[in-house]
Amino acid sequence: MPKTFVVLPVYNEAKTLGNILSRLSPTVHTMVCVNDGSQDDSLGILTKFVHKRKNTYIVNQPANSGMAGALKAGFLFVLYLGKRGLANEEDIVVTIDADGQHKPEYIPQIVRYLKRKKVDVVLTRRNFYVYPKYKVLGNWFLTRTNSILSGMNYNDVESGLRLLKVKTLIPILSYYTGVKYSCAQEIALVSARSGFKIDNEFKVDIAYYRAGTTIWDGFIVLFLSLLAFFRCVLGLSGNVLFDVPLMRSSFDDSRALWNRKGRRGKG
Repeated sequence: MPKTFVVLPVYNEAKTLGNILSRLSPTVHTMVCVNDGSQDDSLGILTKFVHKRKNTYIVNQPANSGMAGALKAGFLFVLYLGKRGLANEEDIVVTIDADGQHKPEYIPQIVRYLKRKKVDVVLTRRNFYVYPKYKVLGNWFLTRTNSILSGMNYNDVESGLRLLKVKTLIPILSYYTGVKYSCAQEIALVSARSGFKIDNEFKVDIAYYRAGTTIWDGFIVLFLSLLAFFRCVLGLSGNVLFDVPLMRSSFDDSRALWNRKGRRGKG
C-alpha cells in the first residue's frame, strides 16, 4: 500500500501553522516540514509538534530560499528517505501551503482520485471566486503559456495543492531551478514533457485569498518556464544533488525528538 508524504514549506507562518499541522496530521503518513529561514516562532511550533507525532521531520534551512527552494529541499528529503528504505517510487507526495489557503481535508479524497484515475500527478484546479480579477487573468495567461510549452491542456497550474508519485521527483528536479515561485510552472511543464500521466480536473475551494506575488514575479516565472522548456527540448538535464549533512542532521534530529517522553500520535 503506497504511503502518503506531505512536503510543507514554512516561512513565518506562526499564526496559522499549529492549525494546519493538526489538520494535516490525520491525512498523511509522513510529514516533511521545511522551515525556510523563519524569523518568527514557526520553528518552535514545529519542534513542539514533532515531540508529539512520529514520522514527522523538520528540514531546517537557516536562510530563506523562497517557495520553490523550500519545495526542492522537501522533495530531496523524501528522496533521501527513499535511500534509507522509507519511501518507494509508488508512494505519494502532497504539497500544500502552510498559510491555510488550501484545506488539508481534501487530501484523502485526492489520493483516492489519483489511484482511481491511475495517474502519476494530480494538480488541483482552484475555484477562483475569492480571487481578484487581475489574479485570475494572470493565472489564465501563465496556464495557457504552460499548456503550449508542455503540450498538456491545463486548467490551472498555479495551485499549491498537488499530488505527485515519488518516481516523478528525480525527472522533475533534473530540470528544476527552484527560484522564487517557479515551482508550479516547472513541475507542470517538466512532468508533462517527461511523459507522466497528469490530471488537472480535481476542483478545490480556497479558504481565502492571500496576496503575495507581484507582476515582476510573474515575469520571472514566465522566463523560467521558457528556460525549462528549452532545457527539456535540448535534453539539458542537471544532476540531482543532495546536501547530505543537512539531510542527515534533519533525519537524526527529528527522530531524536520522537523519542522524547510524552510523545503520542501516529506510529
